[in-house]
Amino acid sequence: MTDDRYKEEQQNEIDILQSIYPTEFEEIATDPYKYSIKITIEDEDEIRPCVVSLVVEYTPTYPDELPEFDLVLEEEDEDGEDFKPLAETDATLSEVDIEDMKAKAREMAEESIGMAMVFGMATTLKEICADRLREKTEELKRIREQRIKKEIEAEQAKFVGTLVTRANFLEWKEKFEREMDELKQRQADQTAISDSRGASRRALAGGAPGSKKEVKLSGRELFEHDRALAQSDSKFIADGDVSVDASLFSKEEDISDDDDDDN
Repeated sequence: MTDDRYKEEQQNEIDILQSIYPTEFEEIATDPYKYSIKITIEDEDEIRPCVVSLVVEYTPTYPDELPEFDLVLEEEDEDGEDFKPLAETDATLSEVDIEDMKAKAREMAEESIGMAMVFGMATTLKEICADRLREKTEELKRIREQRIKKEIEAEQAKFVGTLVTRANFLEWKEKFEREMDELKQRQADQTAISDSRGASRRALAGGAPGSKKEVKLSGRELFEHDRALAQSDSKFIADGDVSVDASLFSKEEDISDDDDDDN
C-alpha cells in the first residue's frame, strides 16, 4: 500500500469518527493525524460519571500497524464540574486502572491490525472503564455496610451485660457470701466491745443492767476495767512518746489518803 493509500484510509476513518463523535472528537494535528475522543462513562443508578480521553496519533503505515495512543483521565466535565467523589461509595479511576485499561485496549487493537481499529478501541475502553467503576463502587458499598454493621454492633454491646452461666454465678455467690460473713464478724466484734464497755461502767456504778443509777467514770477507771481501751490507744503511741505506769496512780492516792488521816 502506498503512502497516499495509507493517508486515504486514515482520512476515511477520521470522517467516520467525526460523524460518530460530533462533540467528543477534537483534532490536534494533521501531519501526522492526531486527535482525541472523549469517552463519557455514566450510569445514574450505579456509578459516578467520569470522562477519559483516548488520544490517537497515526503512524505512517496505519492501519497495518498499531497507532500511538494514550488514555487520559479528565478531571472536569464540559461544564467545569470536577469528578471528585461526593459520597462514600463514589468510585474513581486510579492510575493503575488507566494503565490496565490501556493494556487491554492494545490487546484488542493487535487483533484488528490491517483494519480501522480506533472505534473498536474507544468502545472497548468505555465498557472496561464502566465495569471497573461498577466493581469499585460495589466494593465501597460492601466496606460501608461492614462499617455500619460494626458500629451498630458496638452500640448494641453497650446495653448487653455479661452472660450469666452456672460457673460465674457460683463464683459470684461464693464471693458474696464471704463478704457477708466478714461484715457480720466485724459487726459482732464491734458489739462485743460495746457490751464490754457498758458492763464495766455498770460494775463501777454498782448497778445492774437496766438500773437507772449512773456514775460518770474517770479515765483511770475506764482504763482499768476495759483493757480494750488500752489496746486501742496503743496504736497512737509514736516513737519517743512516754508511756504511763498506771500503778503510780495507786501509790499517789495511798499517800494522799495517809495525809488525810494524819490531819
